[in-house]
Amino acid sequence: MDWAKAPLDRNQVTLFAPTLDDSVSADHPVRLFDELMRSADFSLWEITYDRTVGQPPIHPRFLAGIILYGMTLGIRSSRKLEDMTINRMDAIWLLDGRQPDHATICKFRTQFETPLKELFKQIGRLAIRLGMVTLNQVTLDGTAIRANNSREKTARRATLEEKIKSLDDQIEAAMQQAVTADQTDDQLYGETSPVKLPKDLADLKKRQAKLTEALKALAEIEKNRAVHGERKDVSKKGASVPLTDTDSRVLPNKEGGFAPNYTGVLAVDSDHGIIVDVQILSGNDEPSTVLPAIENIQENLGAKPKQVAADSGFNSGVNLTGLALQDVQPLMPPKQEFDSNPALRQDLSQPVPPAQHAELPINPQNKNIDKTAFIYDAKNDQYICPMSKVLLHINGKKYNRHGVAGFYEIYQAPESACADCALNKQCLQKDTTVRHIYRDEHEAAREKMAAYMKTEKGKAEYRRRAWSAETPFAVMKFILNFRRFLLRGKKKVTMEFTWTAIACNLKKIVRFRATEMAKMA
Repeated sequence: MDWAKAPLDRNQVTLFAPTLDDSVSADHPVRLFDELMRSADFSLWEITYDRTVGQPPIHPRFLAGIILYGMTLGIRSSRKLEDMTINRMDAIWLLDGRQPDHATICKFRTQFETPLKELFKQIGRLAIRLGMVTLNQVTLDGTAIRANNSREKTARRATLEEKIKSLDDQIEAAMQQAVTADQTDDQLYGETSPVKLPKDLADLKKRQAKLTEALKALAEIEKNRAVHGERKDVSKKGASVPLTDTDSRVLPNKEGGFAPNYTGVLAVDSDHGIIVDVQILSGNDEPSTVLPAIENIQENLGAKPKQVAADSGFNSGVNLTGLALQDVQPLMPPKQEFDSNPALRQDLSQPVPPAQHAELPINPQNKNIDKTAFIYDAKNDQYICPMSKVLLHINGKKYNRHGVAGFYEIYQAPESACADCALNKQCLQKDTTVRHIYRDEHEAAREKMAAYMKTEKGKAEYRRRAWSAETPFAVMKFILNFRRFLLRGKKKVTMEFTWTAIACNLKKIVRFRATEMAKMA
């Protein structure tokens, strides 16, 4: 039986050796990738180089190119990227045979914060020119991403204080030892000049500074918890902080348990899923990213989105009002939705029938009839309760919620009306005799948003959100192999997330361009 023979003998001398360009097929995606990288302006990167001494450096386009191209293949490690430049023909072709080592690659991706943002902006504007970004609808979503910090390298207050006290004792003993040694040297050799701290003592002080930084972060977390109250996403054992990457926070994981994480938030154009903004949070206050995202998109792409869609977690009065002021339509469901609400009746002068009392919405926190069962009468500035009683405006108060100051109006029912009400037990909180409703300056925006989300148009527009918001995270995690950060510290982590977003966009643009070229062929 004959077997297929090798087209080339390893030891055969060829008359015409193939060129580097011949080693990569004409339809290989790396050619389109290279075309995109060559179209980018790297002048901001170039001016940071000092080319007056040493060997000529590798142009930043090639280093950025191998990092981004490797990411599109799910290769992130600087050592594996170095291996690519030696053993993969597409990578060798992309770099024209240059072979940067892993140390150069690792250093490069943390050096250029401002130029990296500019590259992200350029890729976004290229997507606009290609018709891949329209800004008709931008979706926001966030996800927890593991920090470069082991689950075990965390500590609570008691452990931190114990470790710091132990280090204080060790440092004091080491200092005393050093003083004694200096005195002995002075007696033997005369007065000596000051020298650096002994290595052991320097290491102790470094560990002490790290633990003190962690304790400071813990104090901030505890302060926020005191203001915001207990949260479901915090362990009942109490707050703990990471010891290796102190900028990260211990947050719940989807796979269960708690671990050091950052929260990555993406703004994505719904047309083709191009990422138009990236933000990194140490905690998980995702609503705080909405208005900054609009500002960033305006700066990067020269225009604001017409509509911003996000899940109910992003729905806050500040966001709804802020978006409206910028003429951007929000599309965010209420934080609490109920299957039915018989209080929304045509004739408010008629009470809800007794047969429907059990269907009235119940607030999951206080277990009383929810505020949504009280209908606001804007004309008369009053609320109508499910039993058709009127709650009149009595006064107003300043508030400060989670550091956001504002003003709310208070509405109260007559005490006699509540005393004889059939819904008394379900409506009033313990030890109260009258029902109050609080209405802040954002309530009208919430009501308008809730009403729009119930319309067929609102539902249809919101259905687009799931694909565009979730897909980029799926691409990052399952294709780009981005499940945890390699770097530490919020600044470097933000840069790593930006690199990943650019790689994600380039992968989409390459596929789009290949499809368009195939249609033209």
